[in-house]
Amino acid sequence: MNIPVDAARQSPIMARRLRALVICTHLRPSRDKRKSRYFMQSIAGLHVASQIDTRVFDVALYHEDWHGPYDTSQSVCHDIVFLSGLQVDFDRMRQLSCHFRRAGAITVAGGSICTSFPEFAAEFFDVVCAGGVDSTAAVIADFVASRLQRIYRSPISRISSYAIDHSILARSGISPSVHLIEASRGCSFKCSFCVIPSEVGGHAAYPIEAVLRNIDDSIAASPRRTFRRRYPLVMFLDNNLSDDRNFLLEIAAAMQRHPKVRGWAALVTQNILHDRPLMALLAASGCVGLFAGIESFDPVLLKRFHKSQNLGKRFNILDDIFYAERLGIAVGYGHLFDPRHQTAADMAQQLLAIAKNPKLPMPVYLSVVAPLAGTKSFWEDLAAGHLAPNLRLRDLDGETLCYRGLADTEAELTGFVERMFRRPWTIVGRYRVIAKTLRRVAHSGTVNPVRWYLIAAANLHCYVWSRSTPSLRRSWLAGSDRLDPQYAEIPAGLSDADRRRYFEPVALTDGEGRPQPWLEPYFQAAIAVRQPYGTVRAERGVVL
Repeated sequence: MNIPVDAARQSPIMARRLRALVICTHLRPSRDKRKSRYFMQSIAGLHVASQIDTRVFDVALYHEDWHGPYDTSQSVCHDIVFLSGLQVDFDRMRQLSCHFRRAGAITVAGGSICTSFPEFAAEFFDVVCAGGVDSTAAVIADFVASRLQRIYRSPISRISSYAIDHSILARSGISPSVHLIEASRGCSFKCSFCVIPSEVGGHAAYPIEAVLRNIDDSIAASPRRTFRRRYPLVMFLDNNLSDDRNFLLEIAAAMQRHPKVRGWAALVTQNILHDRPLMALLAASGCVGLFAGIESFDPVLLKRFHKSQNLGKRFNILDDIFYAERLGIAVGYGHLFDPRHQTAADMAQQLLAIAKNPKLPMPVYLSVVAPLAGTKSFWEDLAAGHLAPNLRLRDLDGETLCYRGLADTEAELTGFVERMFRRPWTIVGRYRVIAKTLRRVAHSGTVNPVRWYLIAAANLHCYVWSRSTPSLRRSWLAGSDRLDPQYAEIPAGLSDADRRRYFEPVALTDGEGRPQPWLEPYFQAAIAVRQPYGTVRAERGVVL
């Protein structure tokens, strides 16, 4: 069912207005169809939709996290459909591509897998965009002129000049409580488990004037009676806003001068928390929160993944967090566990140690290490035979155990992750977390109820999220865990070949843990240039 691009298009002289649809795909960790209005949704769809010429196209934006799974039975026909998603969402992109291609639409795919494995991705879509969203304008121009290419490449770190139309969110029924802004892209650090070093390879910033225009446009496009219109809070969804200290200071100064912004937050690396003068400047500029890439308090785990920015010995991260929060900056972070080196008892002990420490907030989210395809650690683990047999892209959700050679029995580890993700109160009691939250609020030194809410929401997030997530029967093991209902929503009359092509989950390893045939050429290219980070002693521990 490979539809030739040239044959699918008509004359560039259109007799009607064309329809373009942008979908941010999403497969939920809980393997259900529940909706979520989680504000940390991707804004990639907004950037893509903003580059489509509305003089030629009717443009619609759909976000499967916000709206729920796209209803493929809809009778609305589209001329071109843009699909984007994380690695774990790639199967969903393939499923939707099948539905839309059968209806005559041209499908354009982007995202992590398209960037790292564009030739493979081209088997499922008419057009693949490898790299950043900036290739959208070229795709649209070539679509109108009937000269589409199979693969477009645009470095993620290349930031072209285009206006972002935030009114698209309101027209699409998407209304996050804060203003989601991108001020820079990429990160110069080389953590081995992260896709950014291979996909971006550096850091690039927007001109400050463009950042301010985007903030003003977002505020102006907000519905008048909403919280984000009356009390504008800006959330910078950069990979690492703190990569360039001077740019971060420029952003802080601009936020302090802005007549409407009441507070701002950003994603940063842990190392900037050590900079006490910088923290004081950020607090004075209205910074209300920093989500820091702390990942773990276990130095061995940090060394294993080459997270050098977290390993400075001159400062104590606990004191750094305590100092920042005393200034009114709520510090959030995610916490990673590595089941190859940590037993269920080790993981439980770490969570309890965090809960008991008065200087630490609870993690905003919890995750087990996922071997994201294309990362340095992925290639190393694949070469060493450490990945689980029949490992699938769908398993890379941060909840599923994706390795062989685990530090504990499967029964102990799967029992623990089920409790951690679905019933965390059985590990750390609710009253302990509530008491810890109240202490953080009291310690914050602010009487602003909005800041109180931000602190409490971050501290309670894992518990609230787990309570609202159905507890479905799962194995929690790669290759055997249950699949989402969307995998069974196969169009009538689809051939067996196309069913396998679009609806069977993409596997990374075979039954022996070796690379699948489609991955083999990429694997050989990766190991030819692989530079191991060195040996890390296999020891466990946590320093709190």
